Amino acid sequence: MKRLERLLLLVPVLGVGLWAFLFSLANSEPVTLDLVFARLEPAALSVWLIAAFVAGGLCGLFAGSVAIWRAQRALSRSRRAPAAPAVVAPPAATAATR
Repeated sequence: MKRLERLLLLVPVLGVGLWAFLFSLANSEPVTLDLVFARLEPAALSVWLIAAFVAGGLCGLFAGSVAIWRAQRALSRSRRAPAAPAVVAPPAATAATR
C-alpha cells in the first residue's frame, strides 16, 4: 500500500516538474520587473511567473496556518476555562404566596 501511495504522489509531482520545464523553455525572453520602489534585474519571464506562483502559494499556506493556529488556541482556551455556573431563575410568584 505504501508503494501505491508514493507512486500516486510521485506522478503529479513529476507532471508539475515537466510542465514547469516546458513552460520555462517557451517563455525564456528576458523581462525587467519594475516595482514602484525597485527595479529588478532582467530575468526570463518564466522565472518571474513561477516565482510569483510559488510566493502566492507560500502566502496562502502562511495565512492558512495562522487561521488554524488561532482556532486551535481558541479551542484549547475554551477547554481549559471552567464551565460557567448555570443561572437559575427564581421561582415565579404565584397568587397563593402573594
